[in-house]
Amino acid sequence: MVPDKKMLDALDKIEKTIGPPEKAMPIPSLPEVCEKYHLIRPWILILLPFIEQIPVYGKRIAAVIRFLMGIADTVCPLPT
Repeated sequence: MVPDKKMLDALDKIEKTIGPPEKAMPIPSLPEVCEKYHLIRPWILILLPFIEQIPVYGKRIAAVIRFLMGIADTVCPLPT
């Protein structure tokens, strides 16, 4: 299925961008967080419709992600 491939590609790109989880990770600066956010934002948008399809909680999870993205968009505006 094309949508499944699109979803898996988005997940792979996010993982490659932010790297694997580390046990002891230093706290990144705001510019570092914003840089990573701008890189993964398009892939998160691709994943949201798939997240919404998760039974019972999918729509709520997607709403929370959209809310957090709204905060990130405010704190980390795209340069014009």
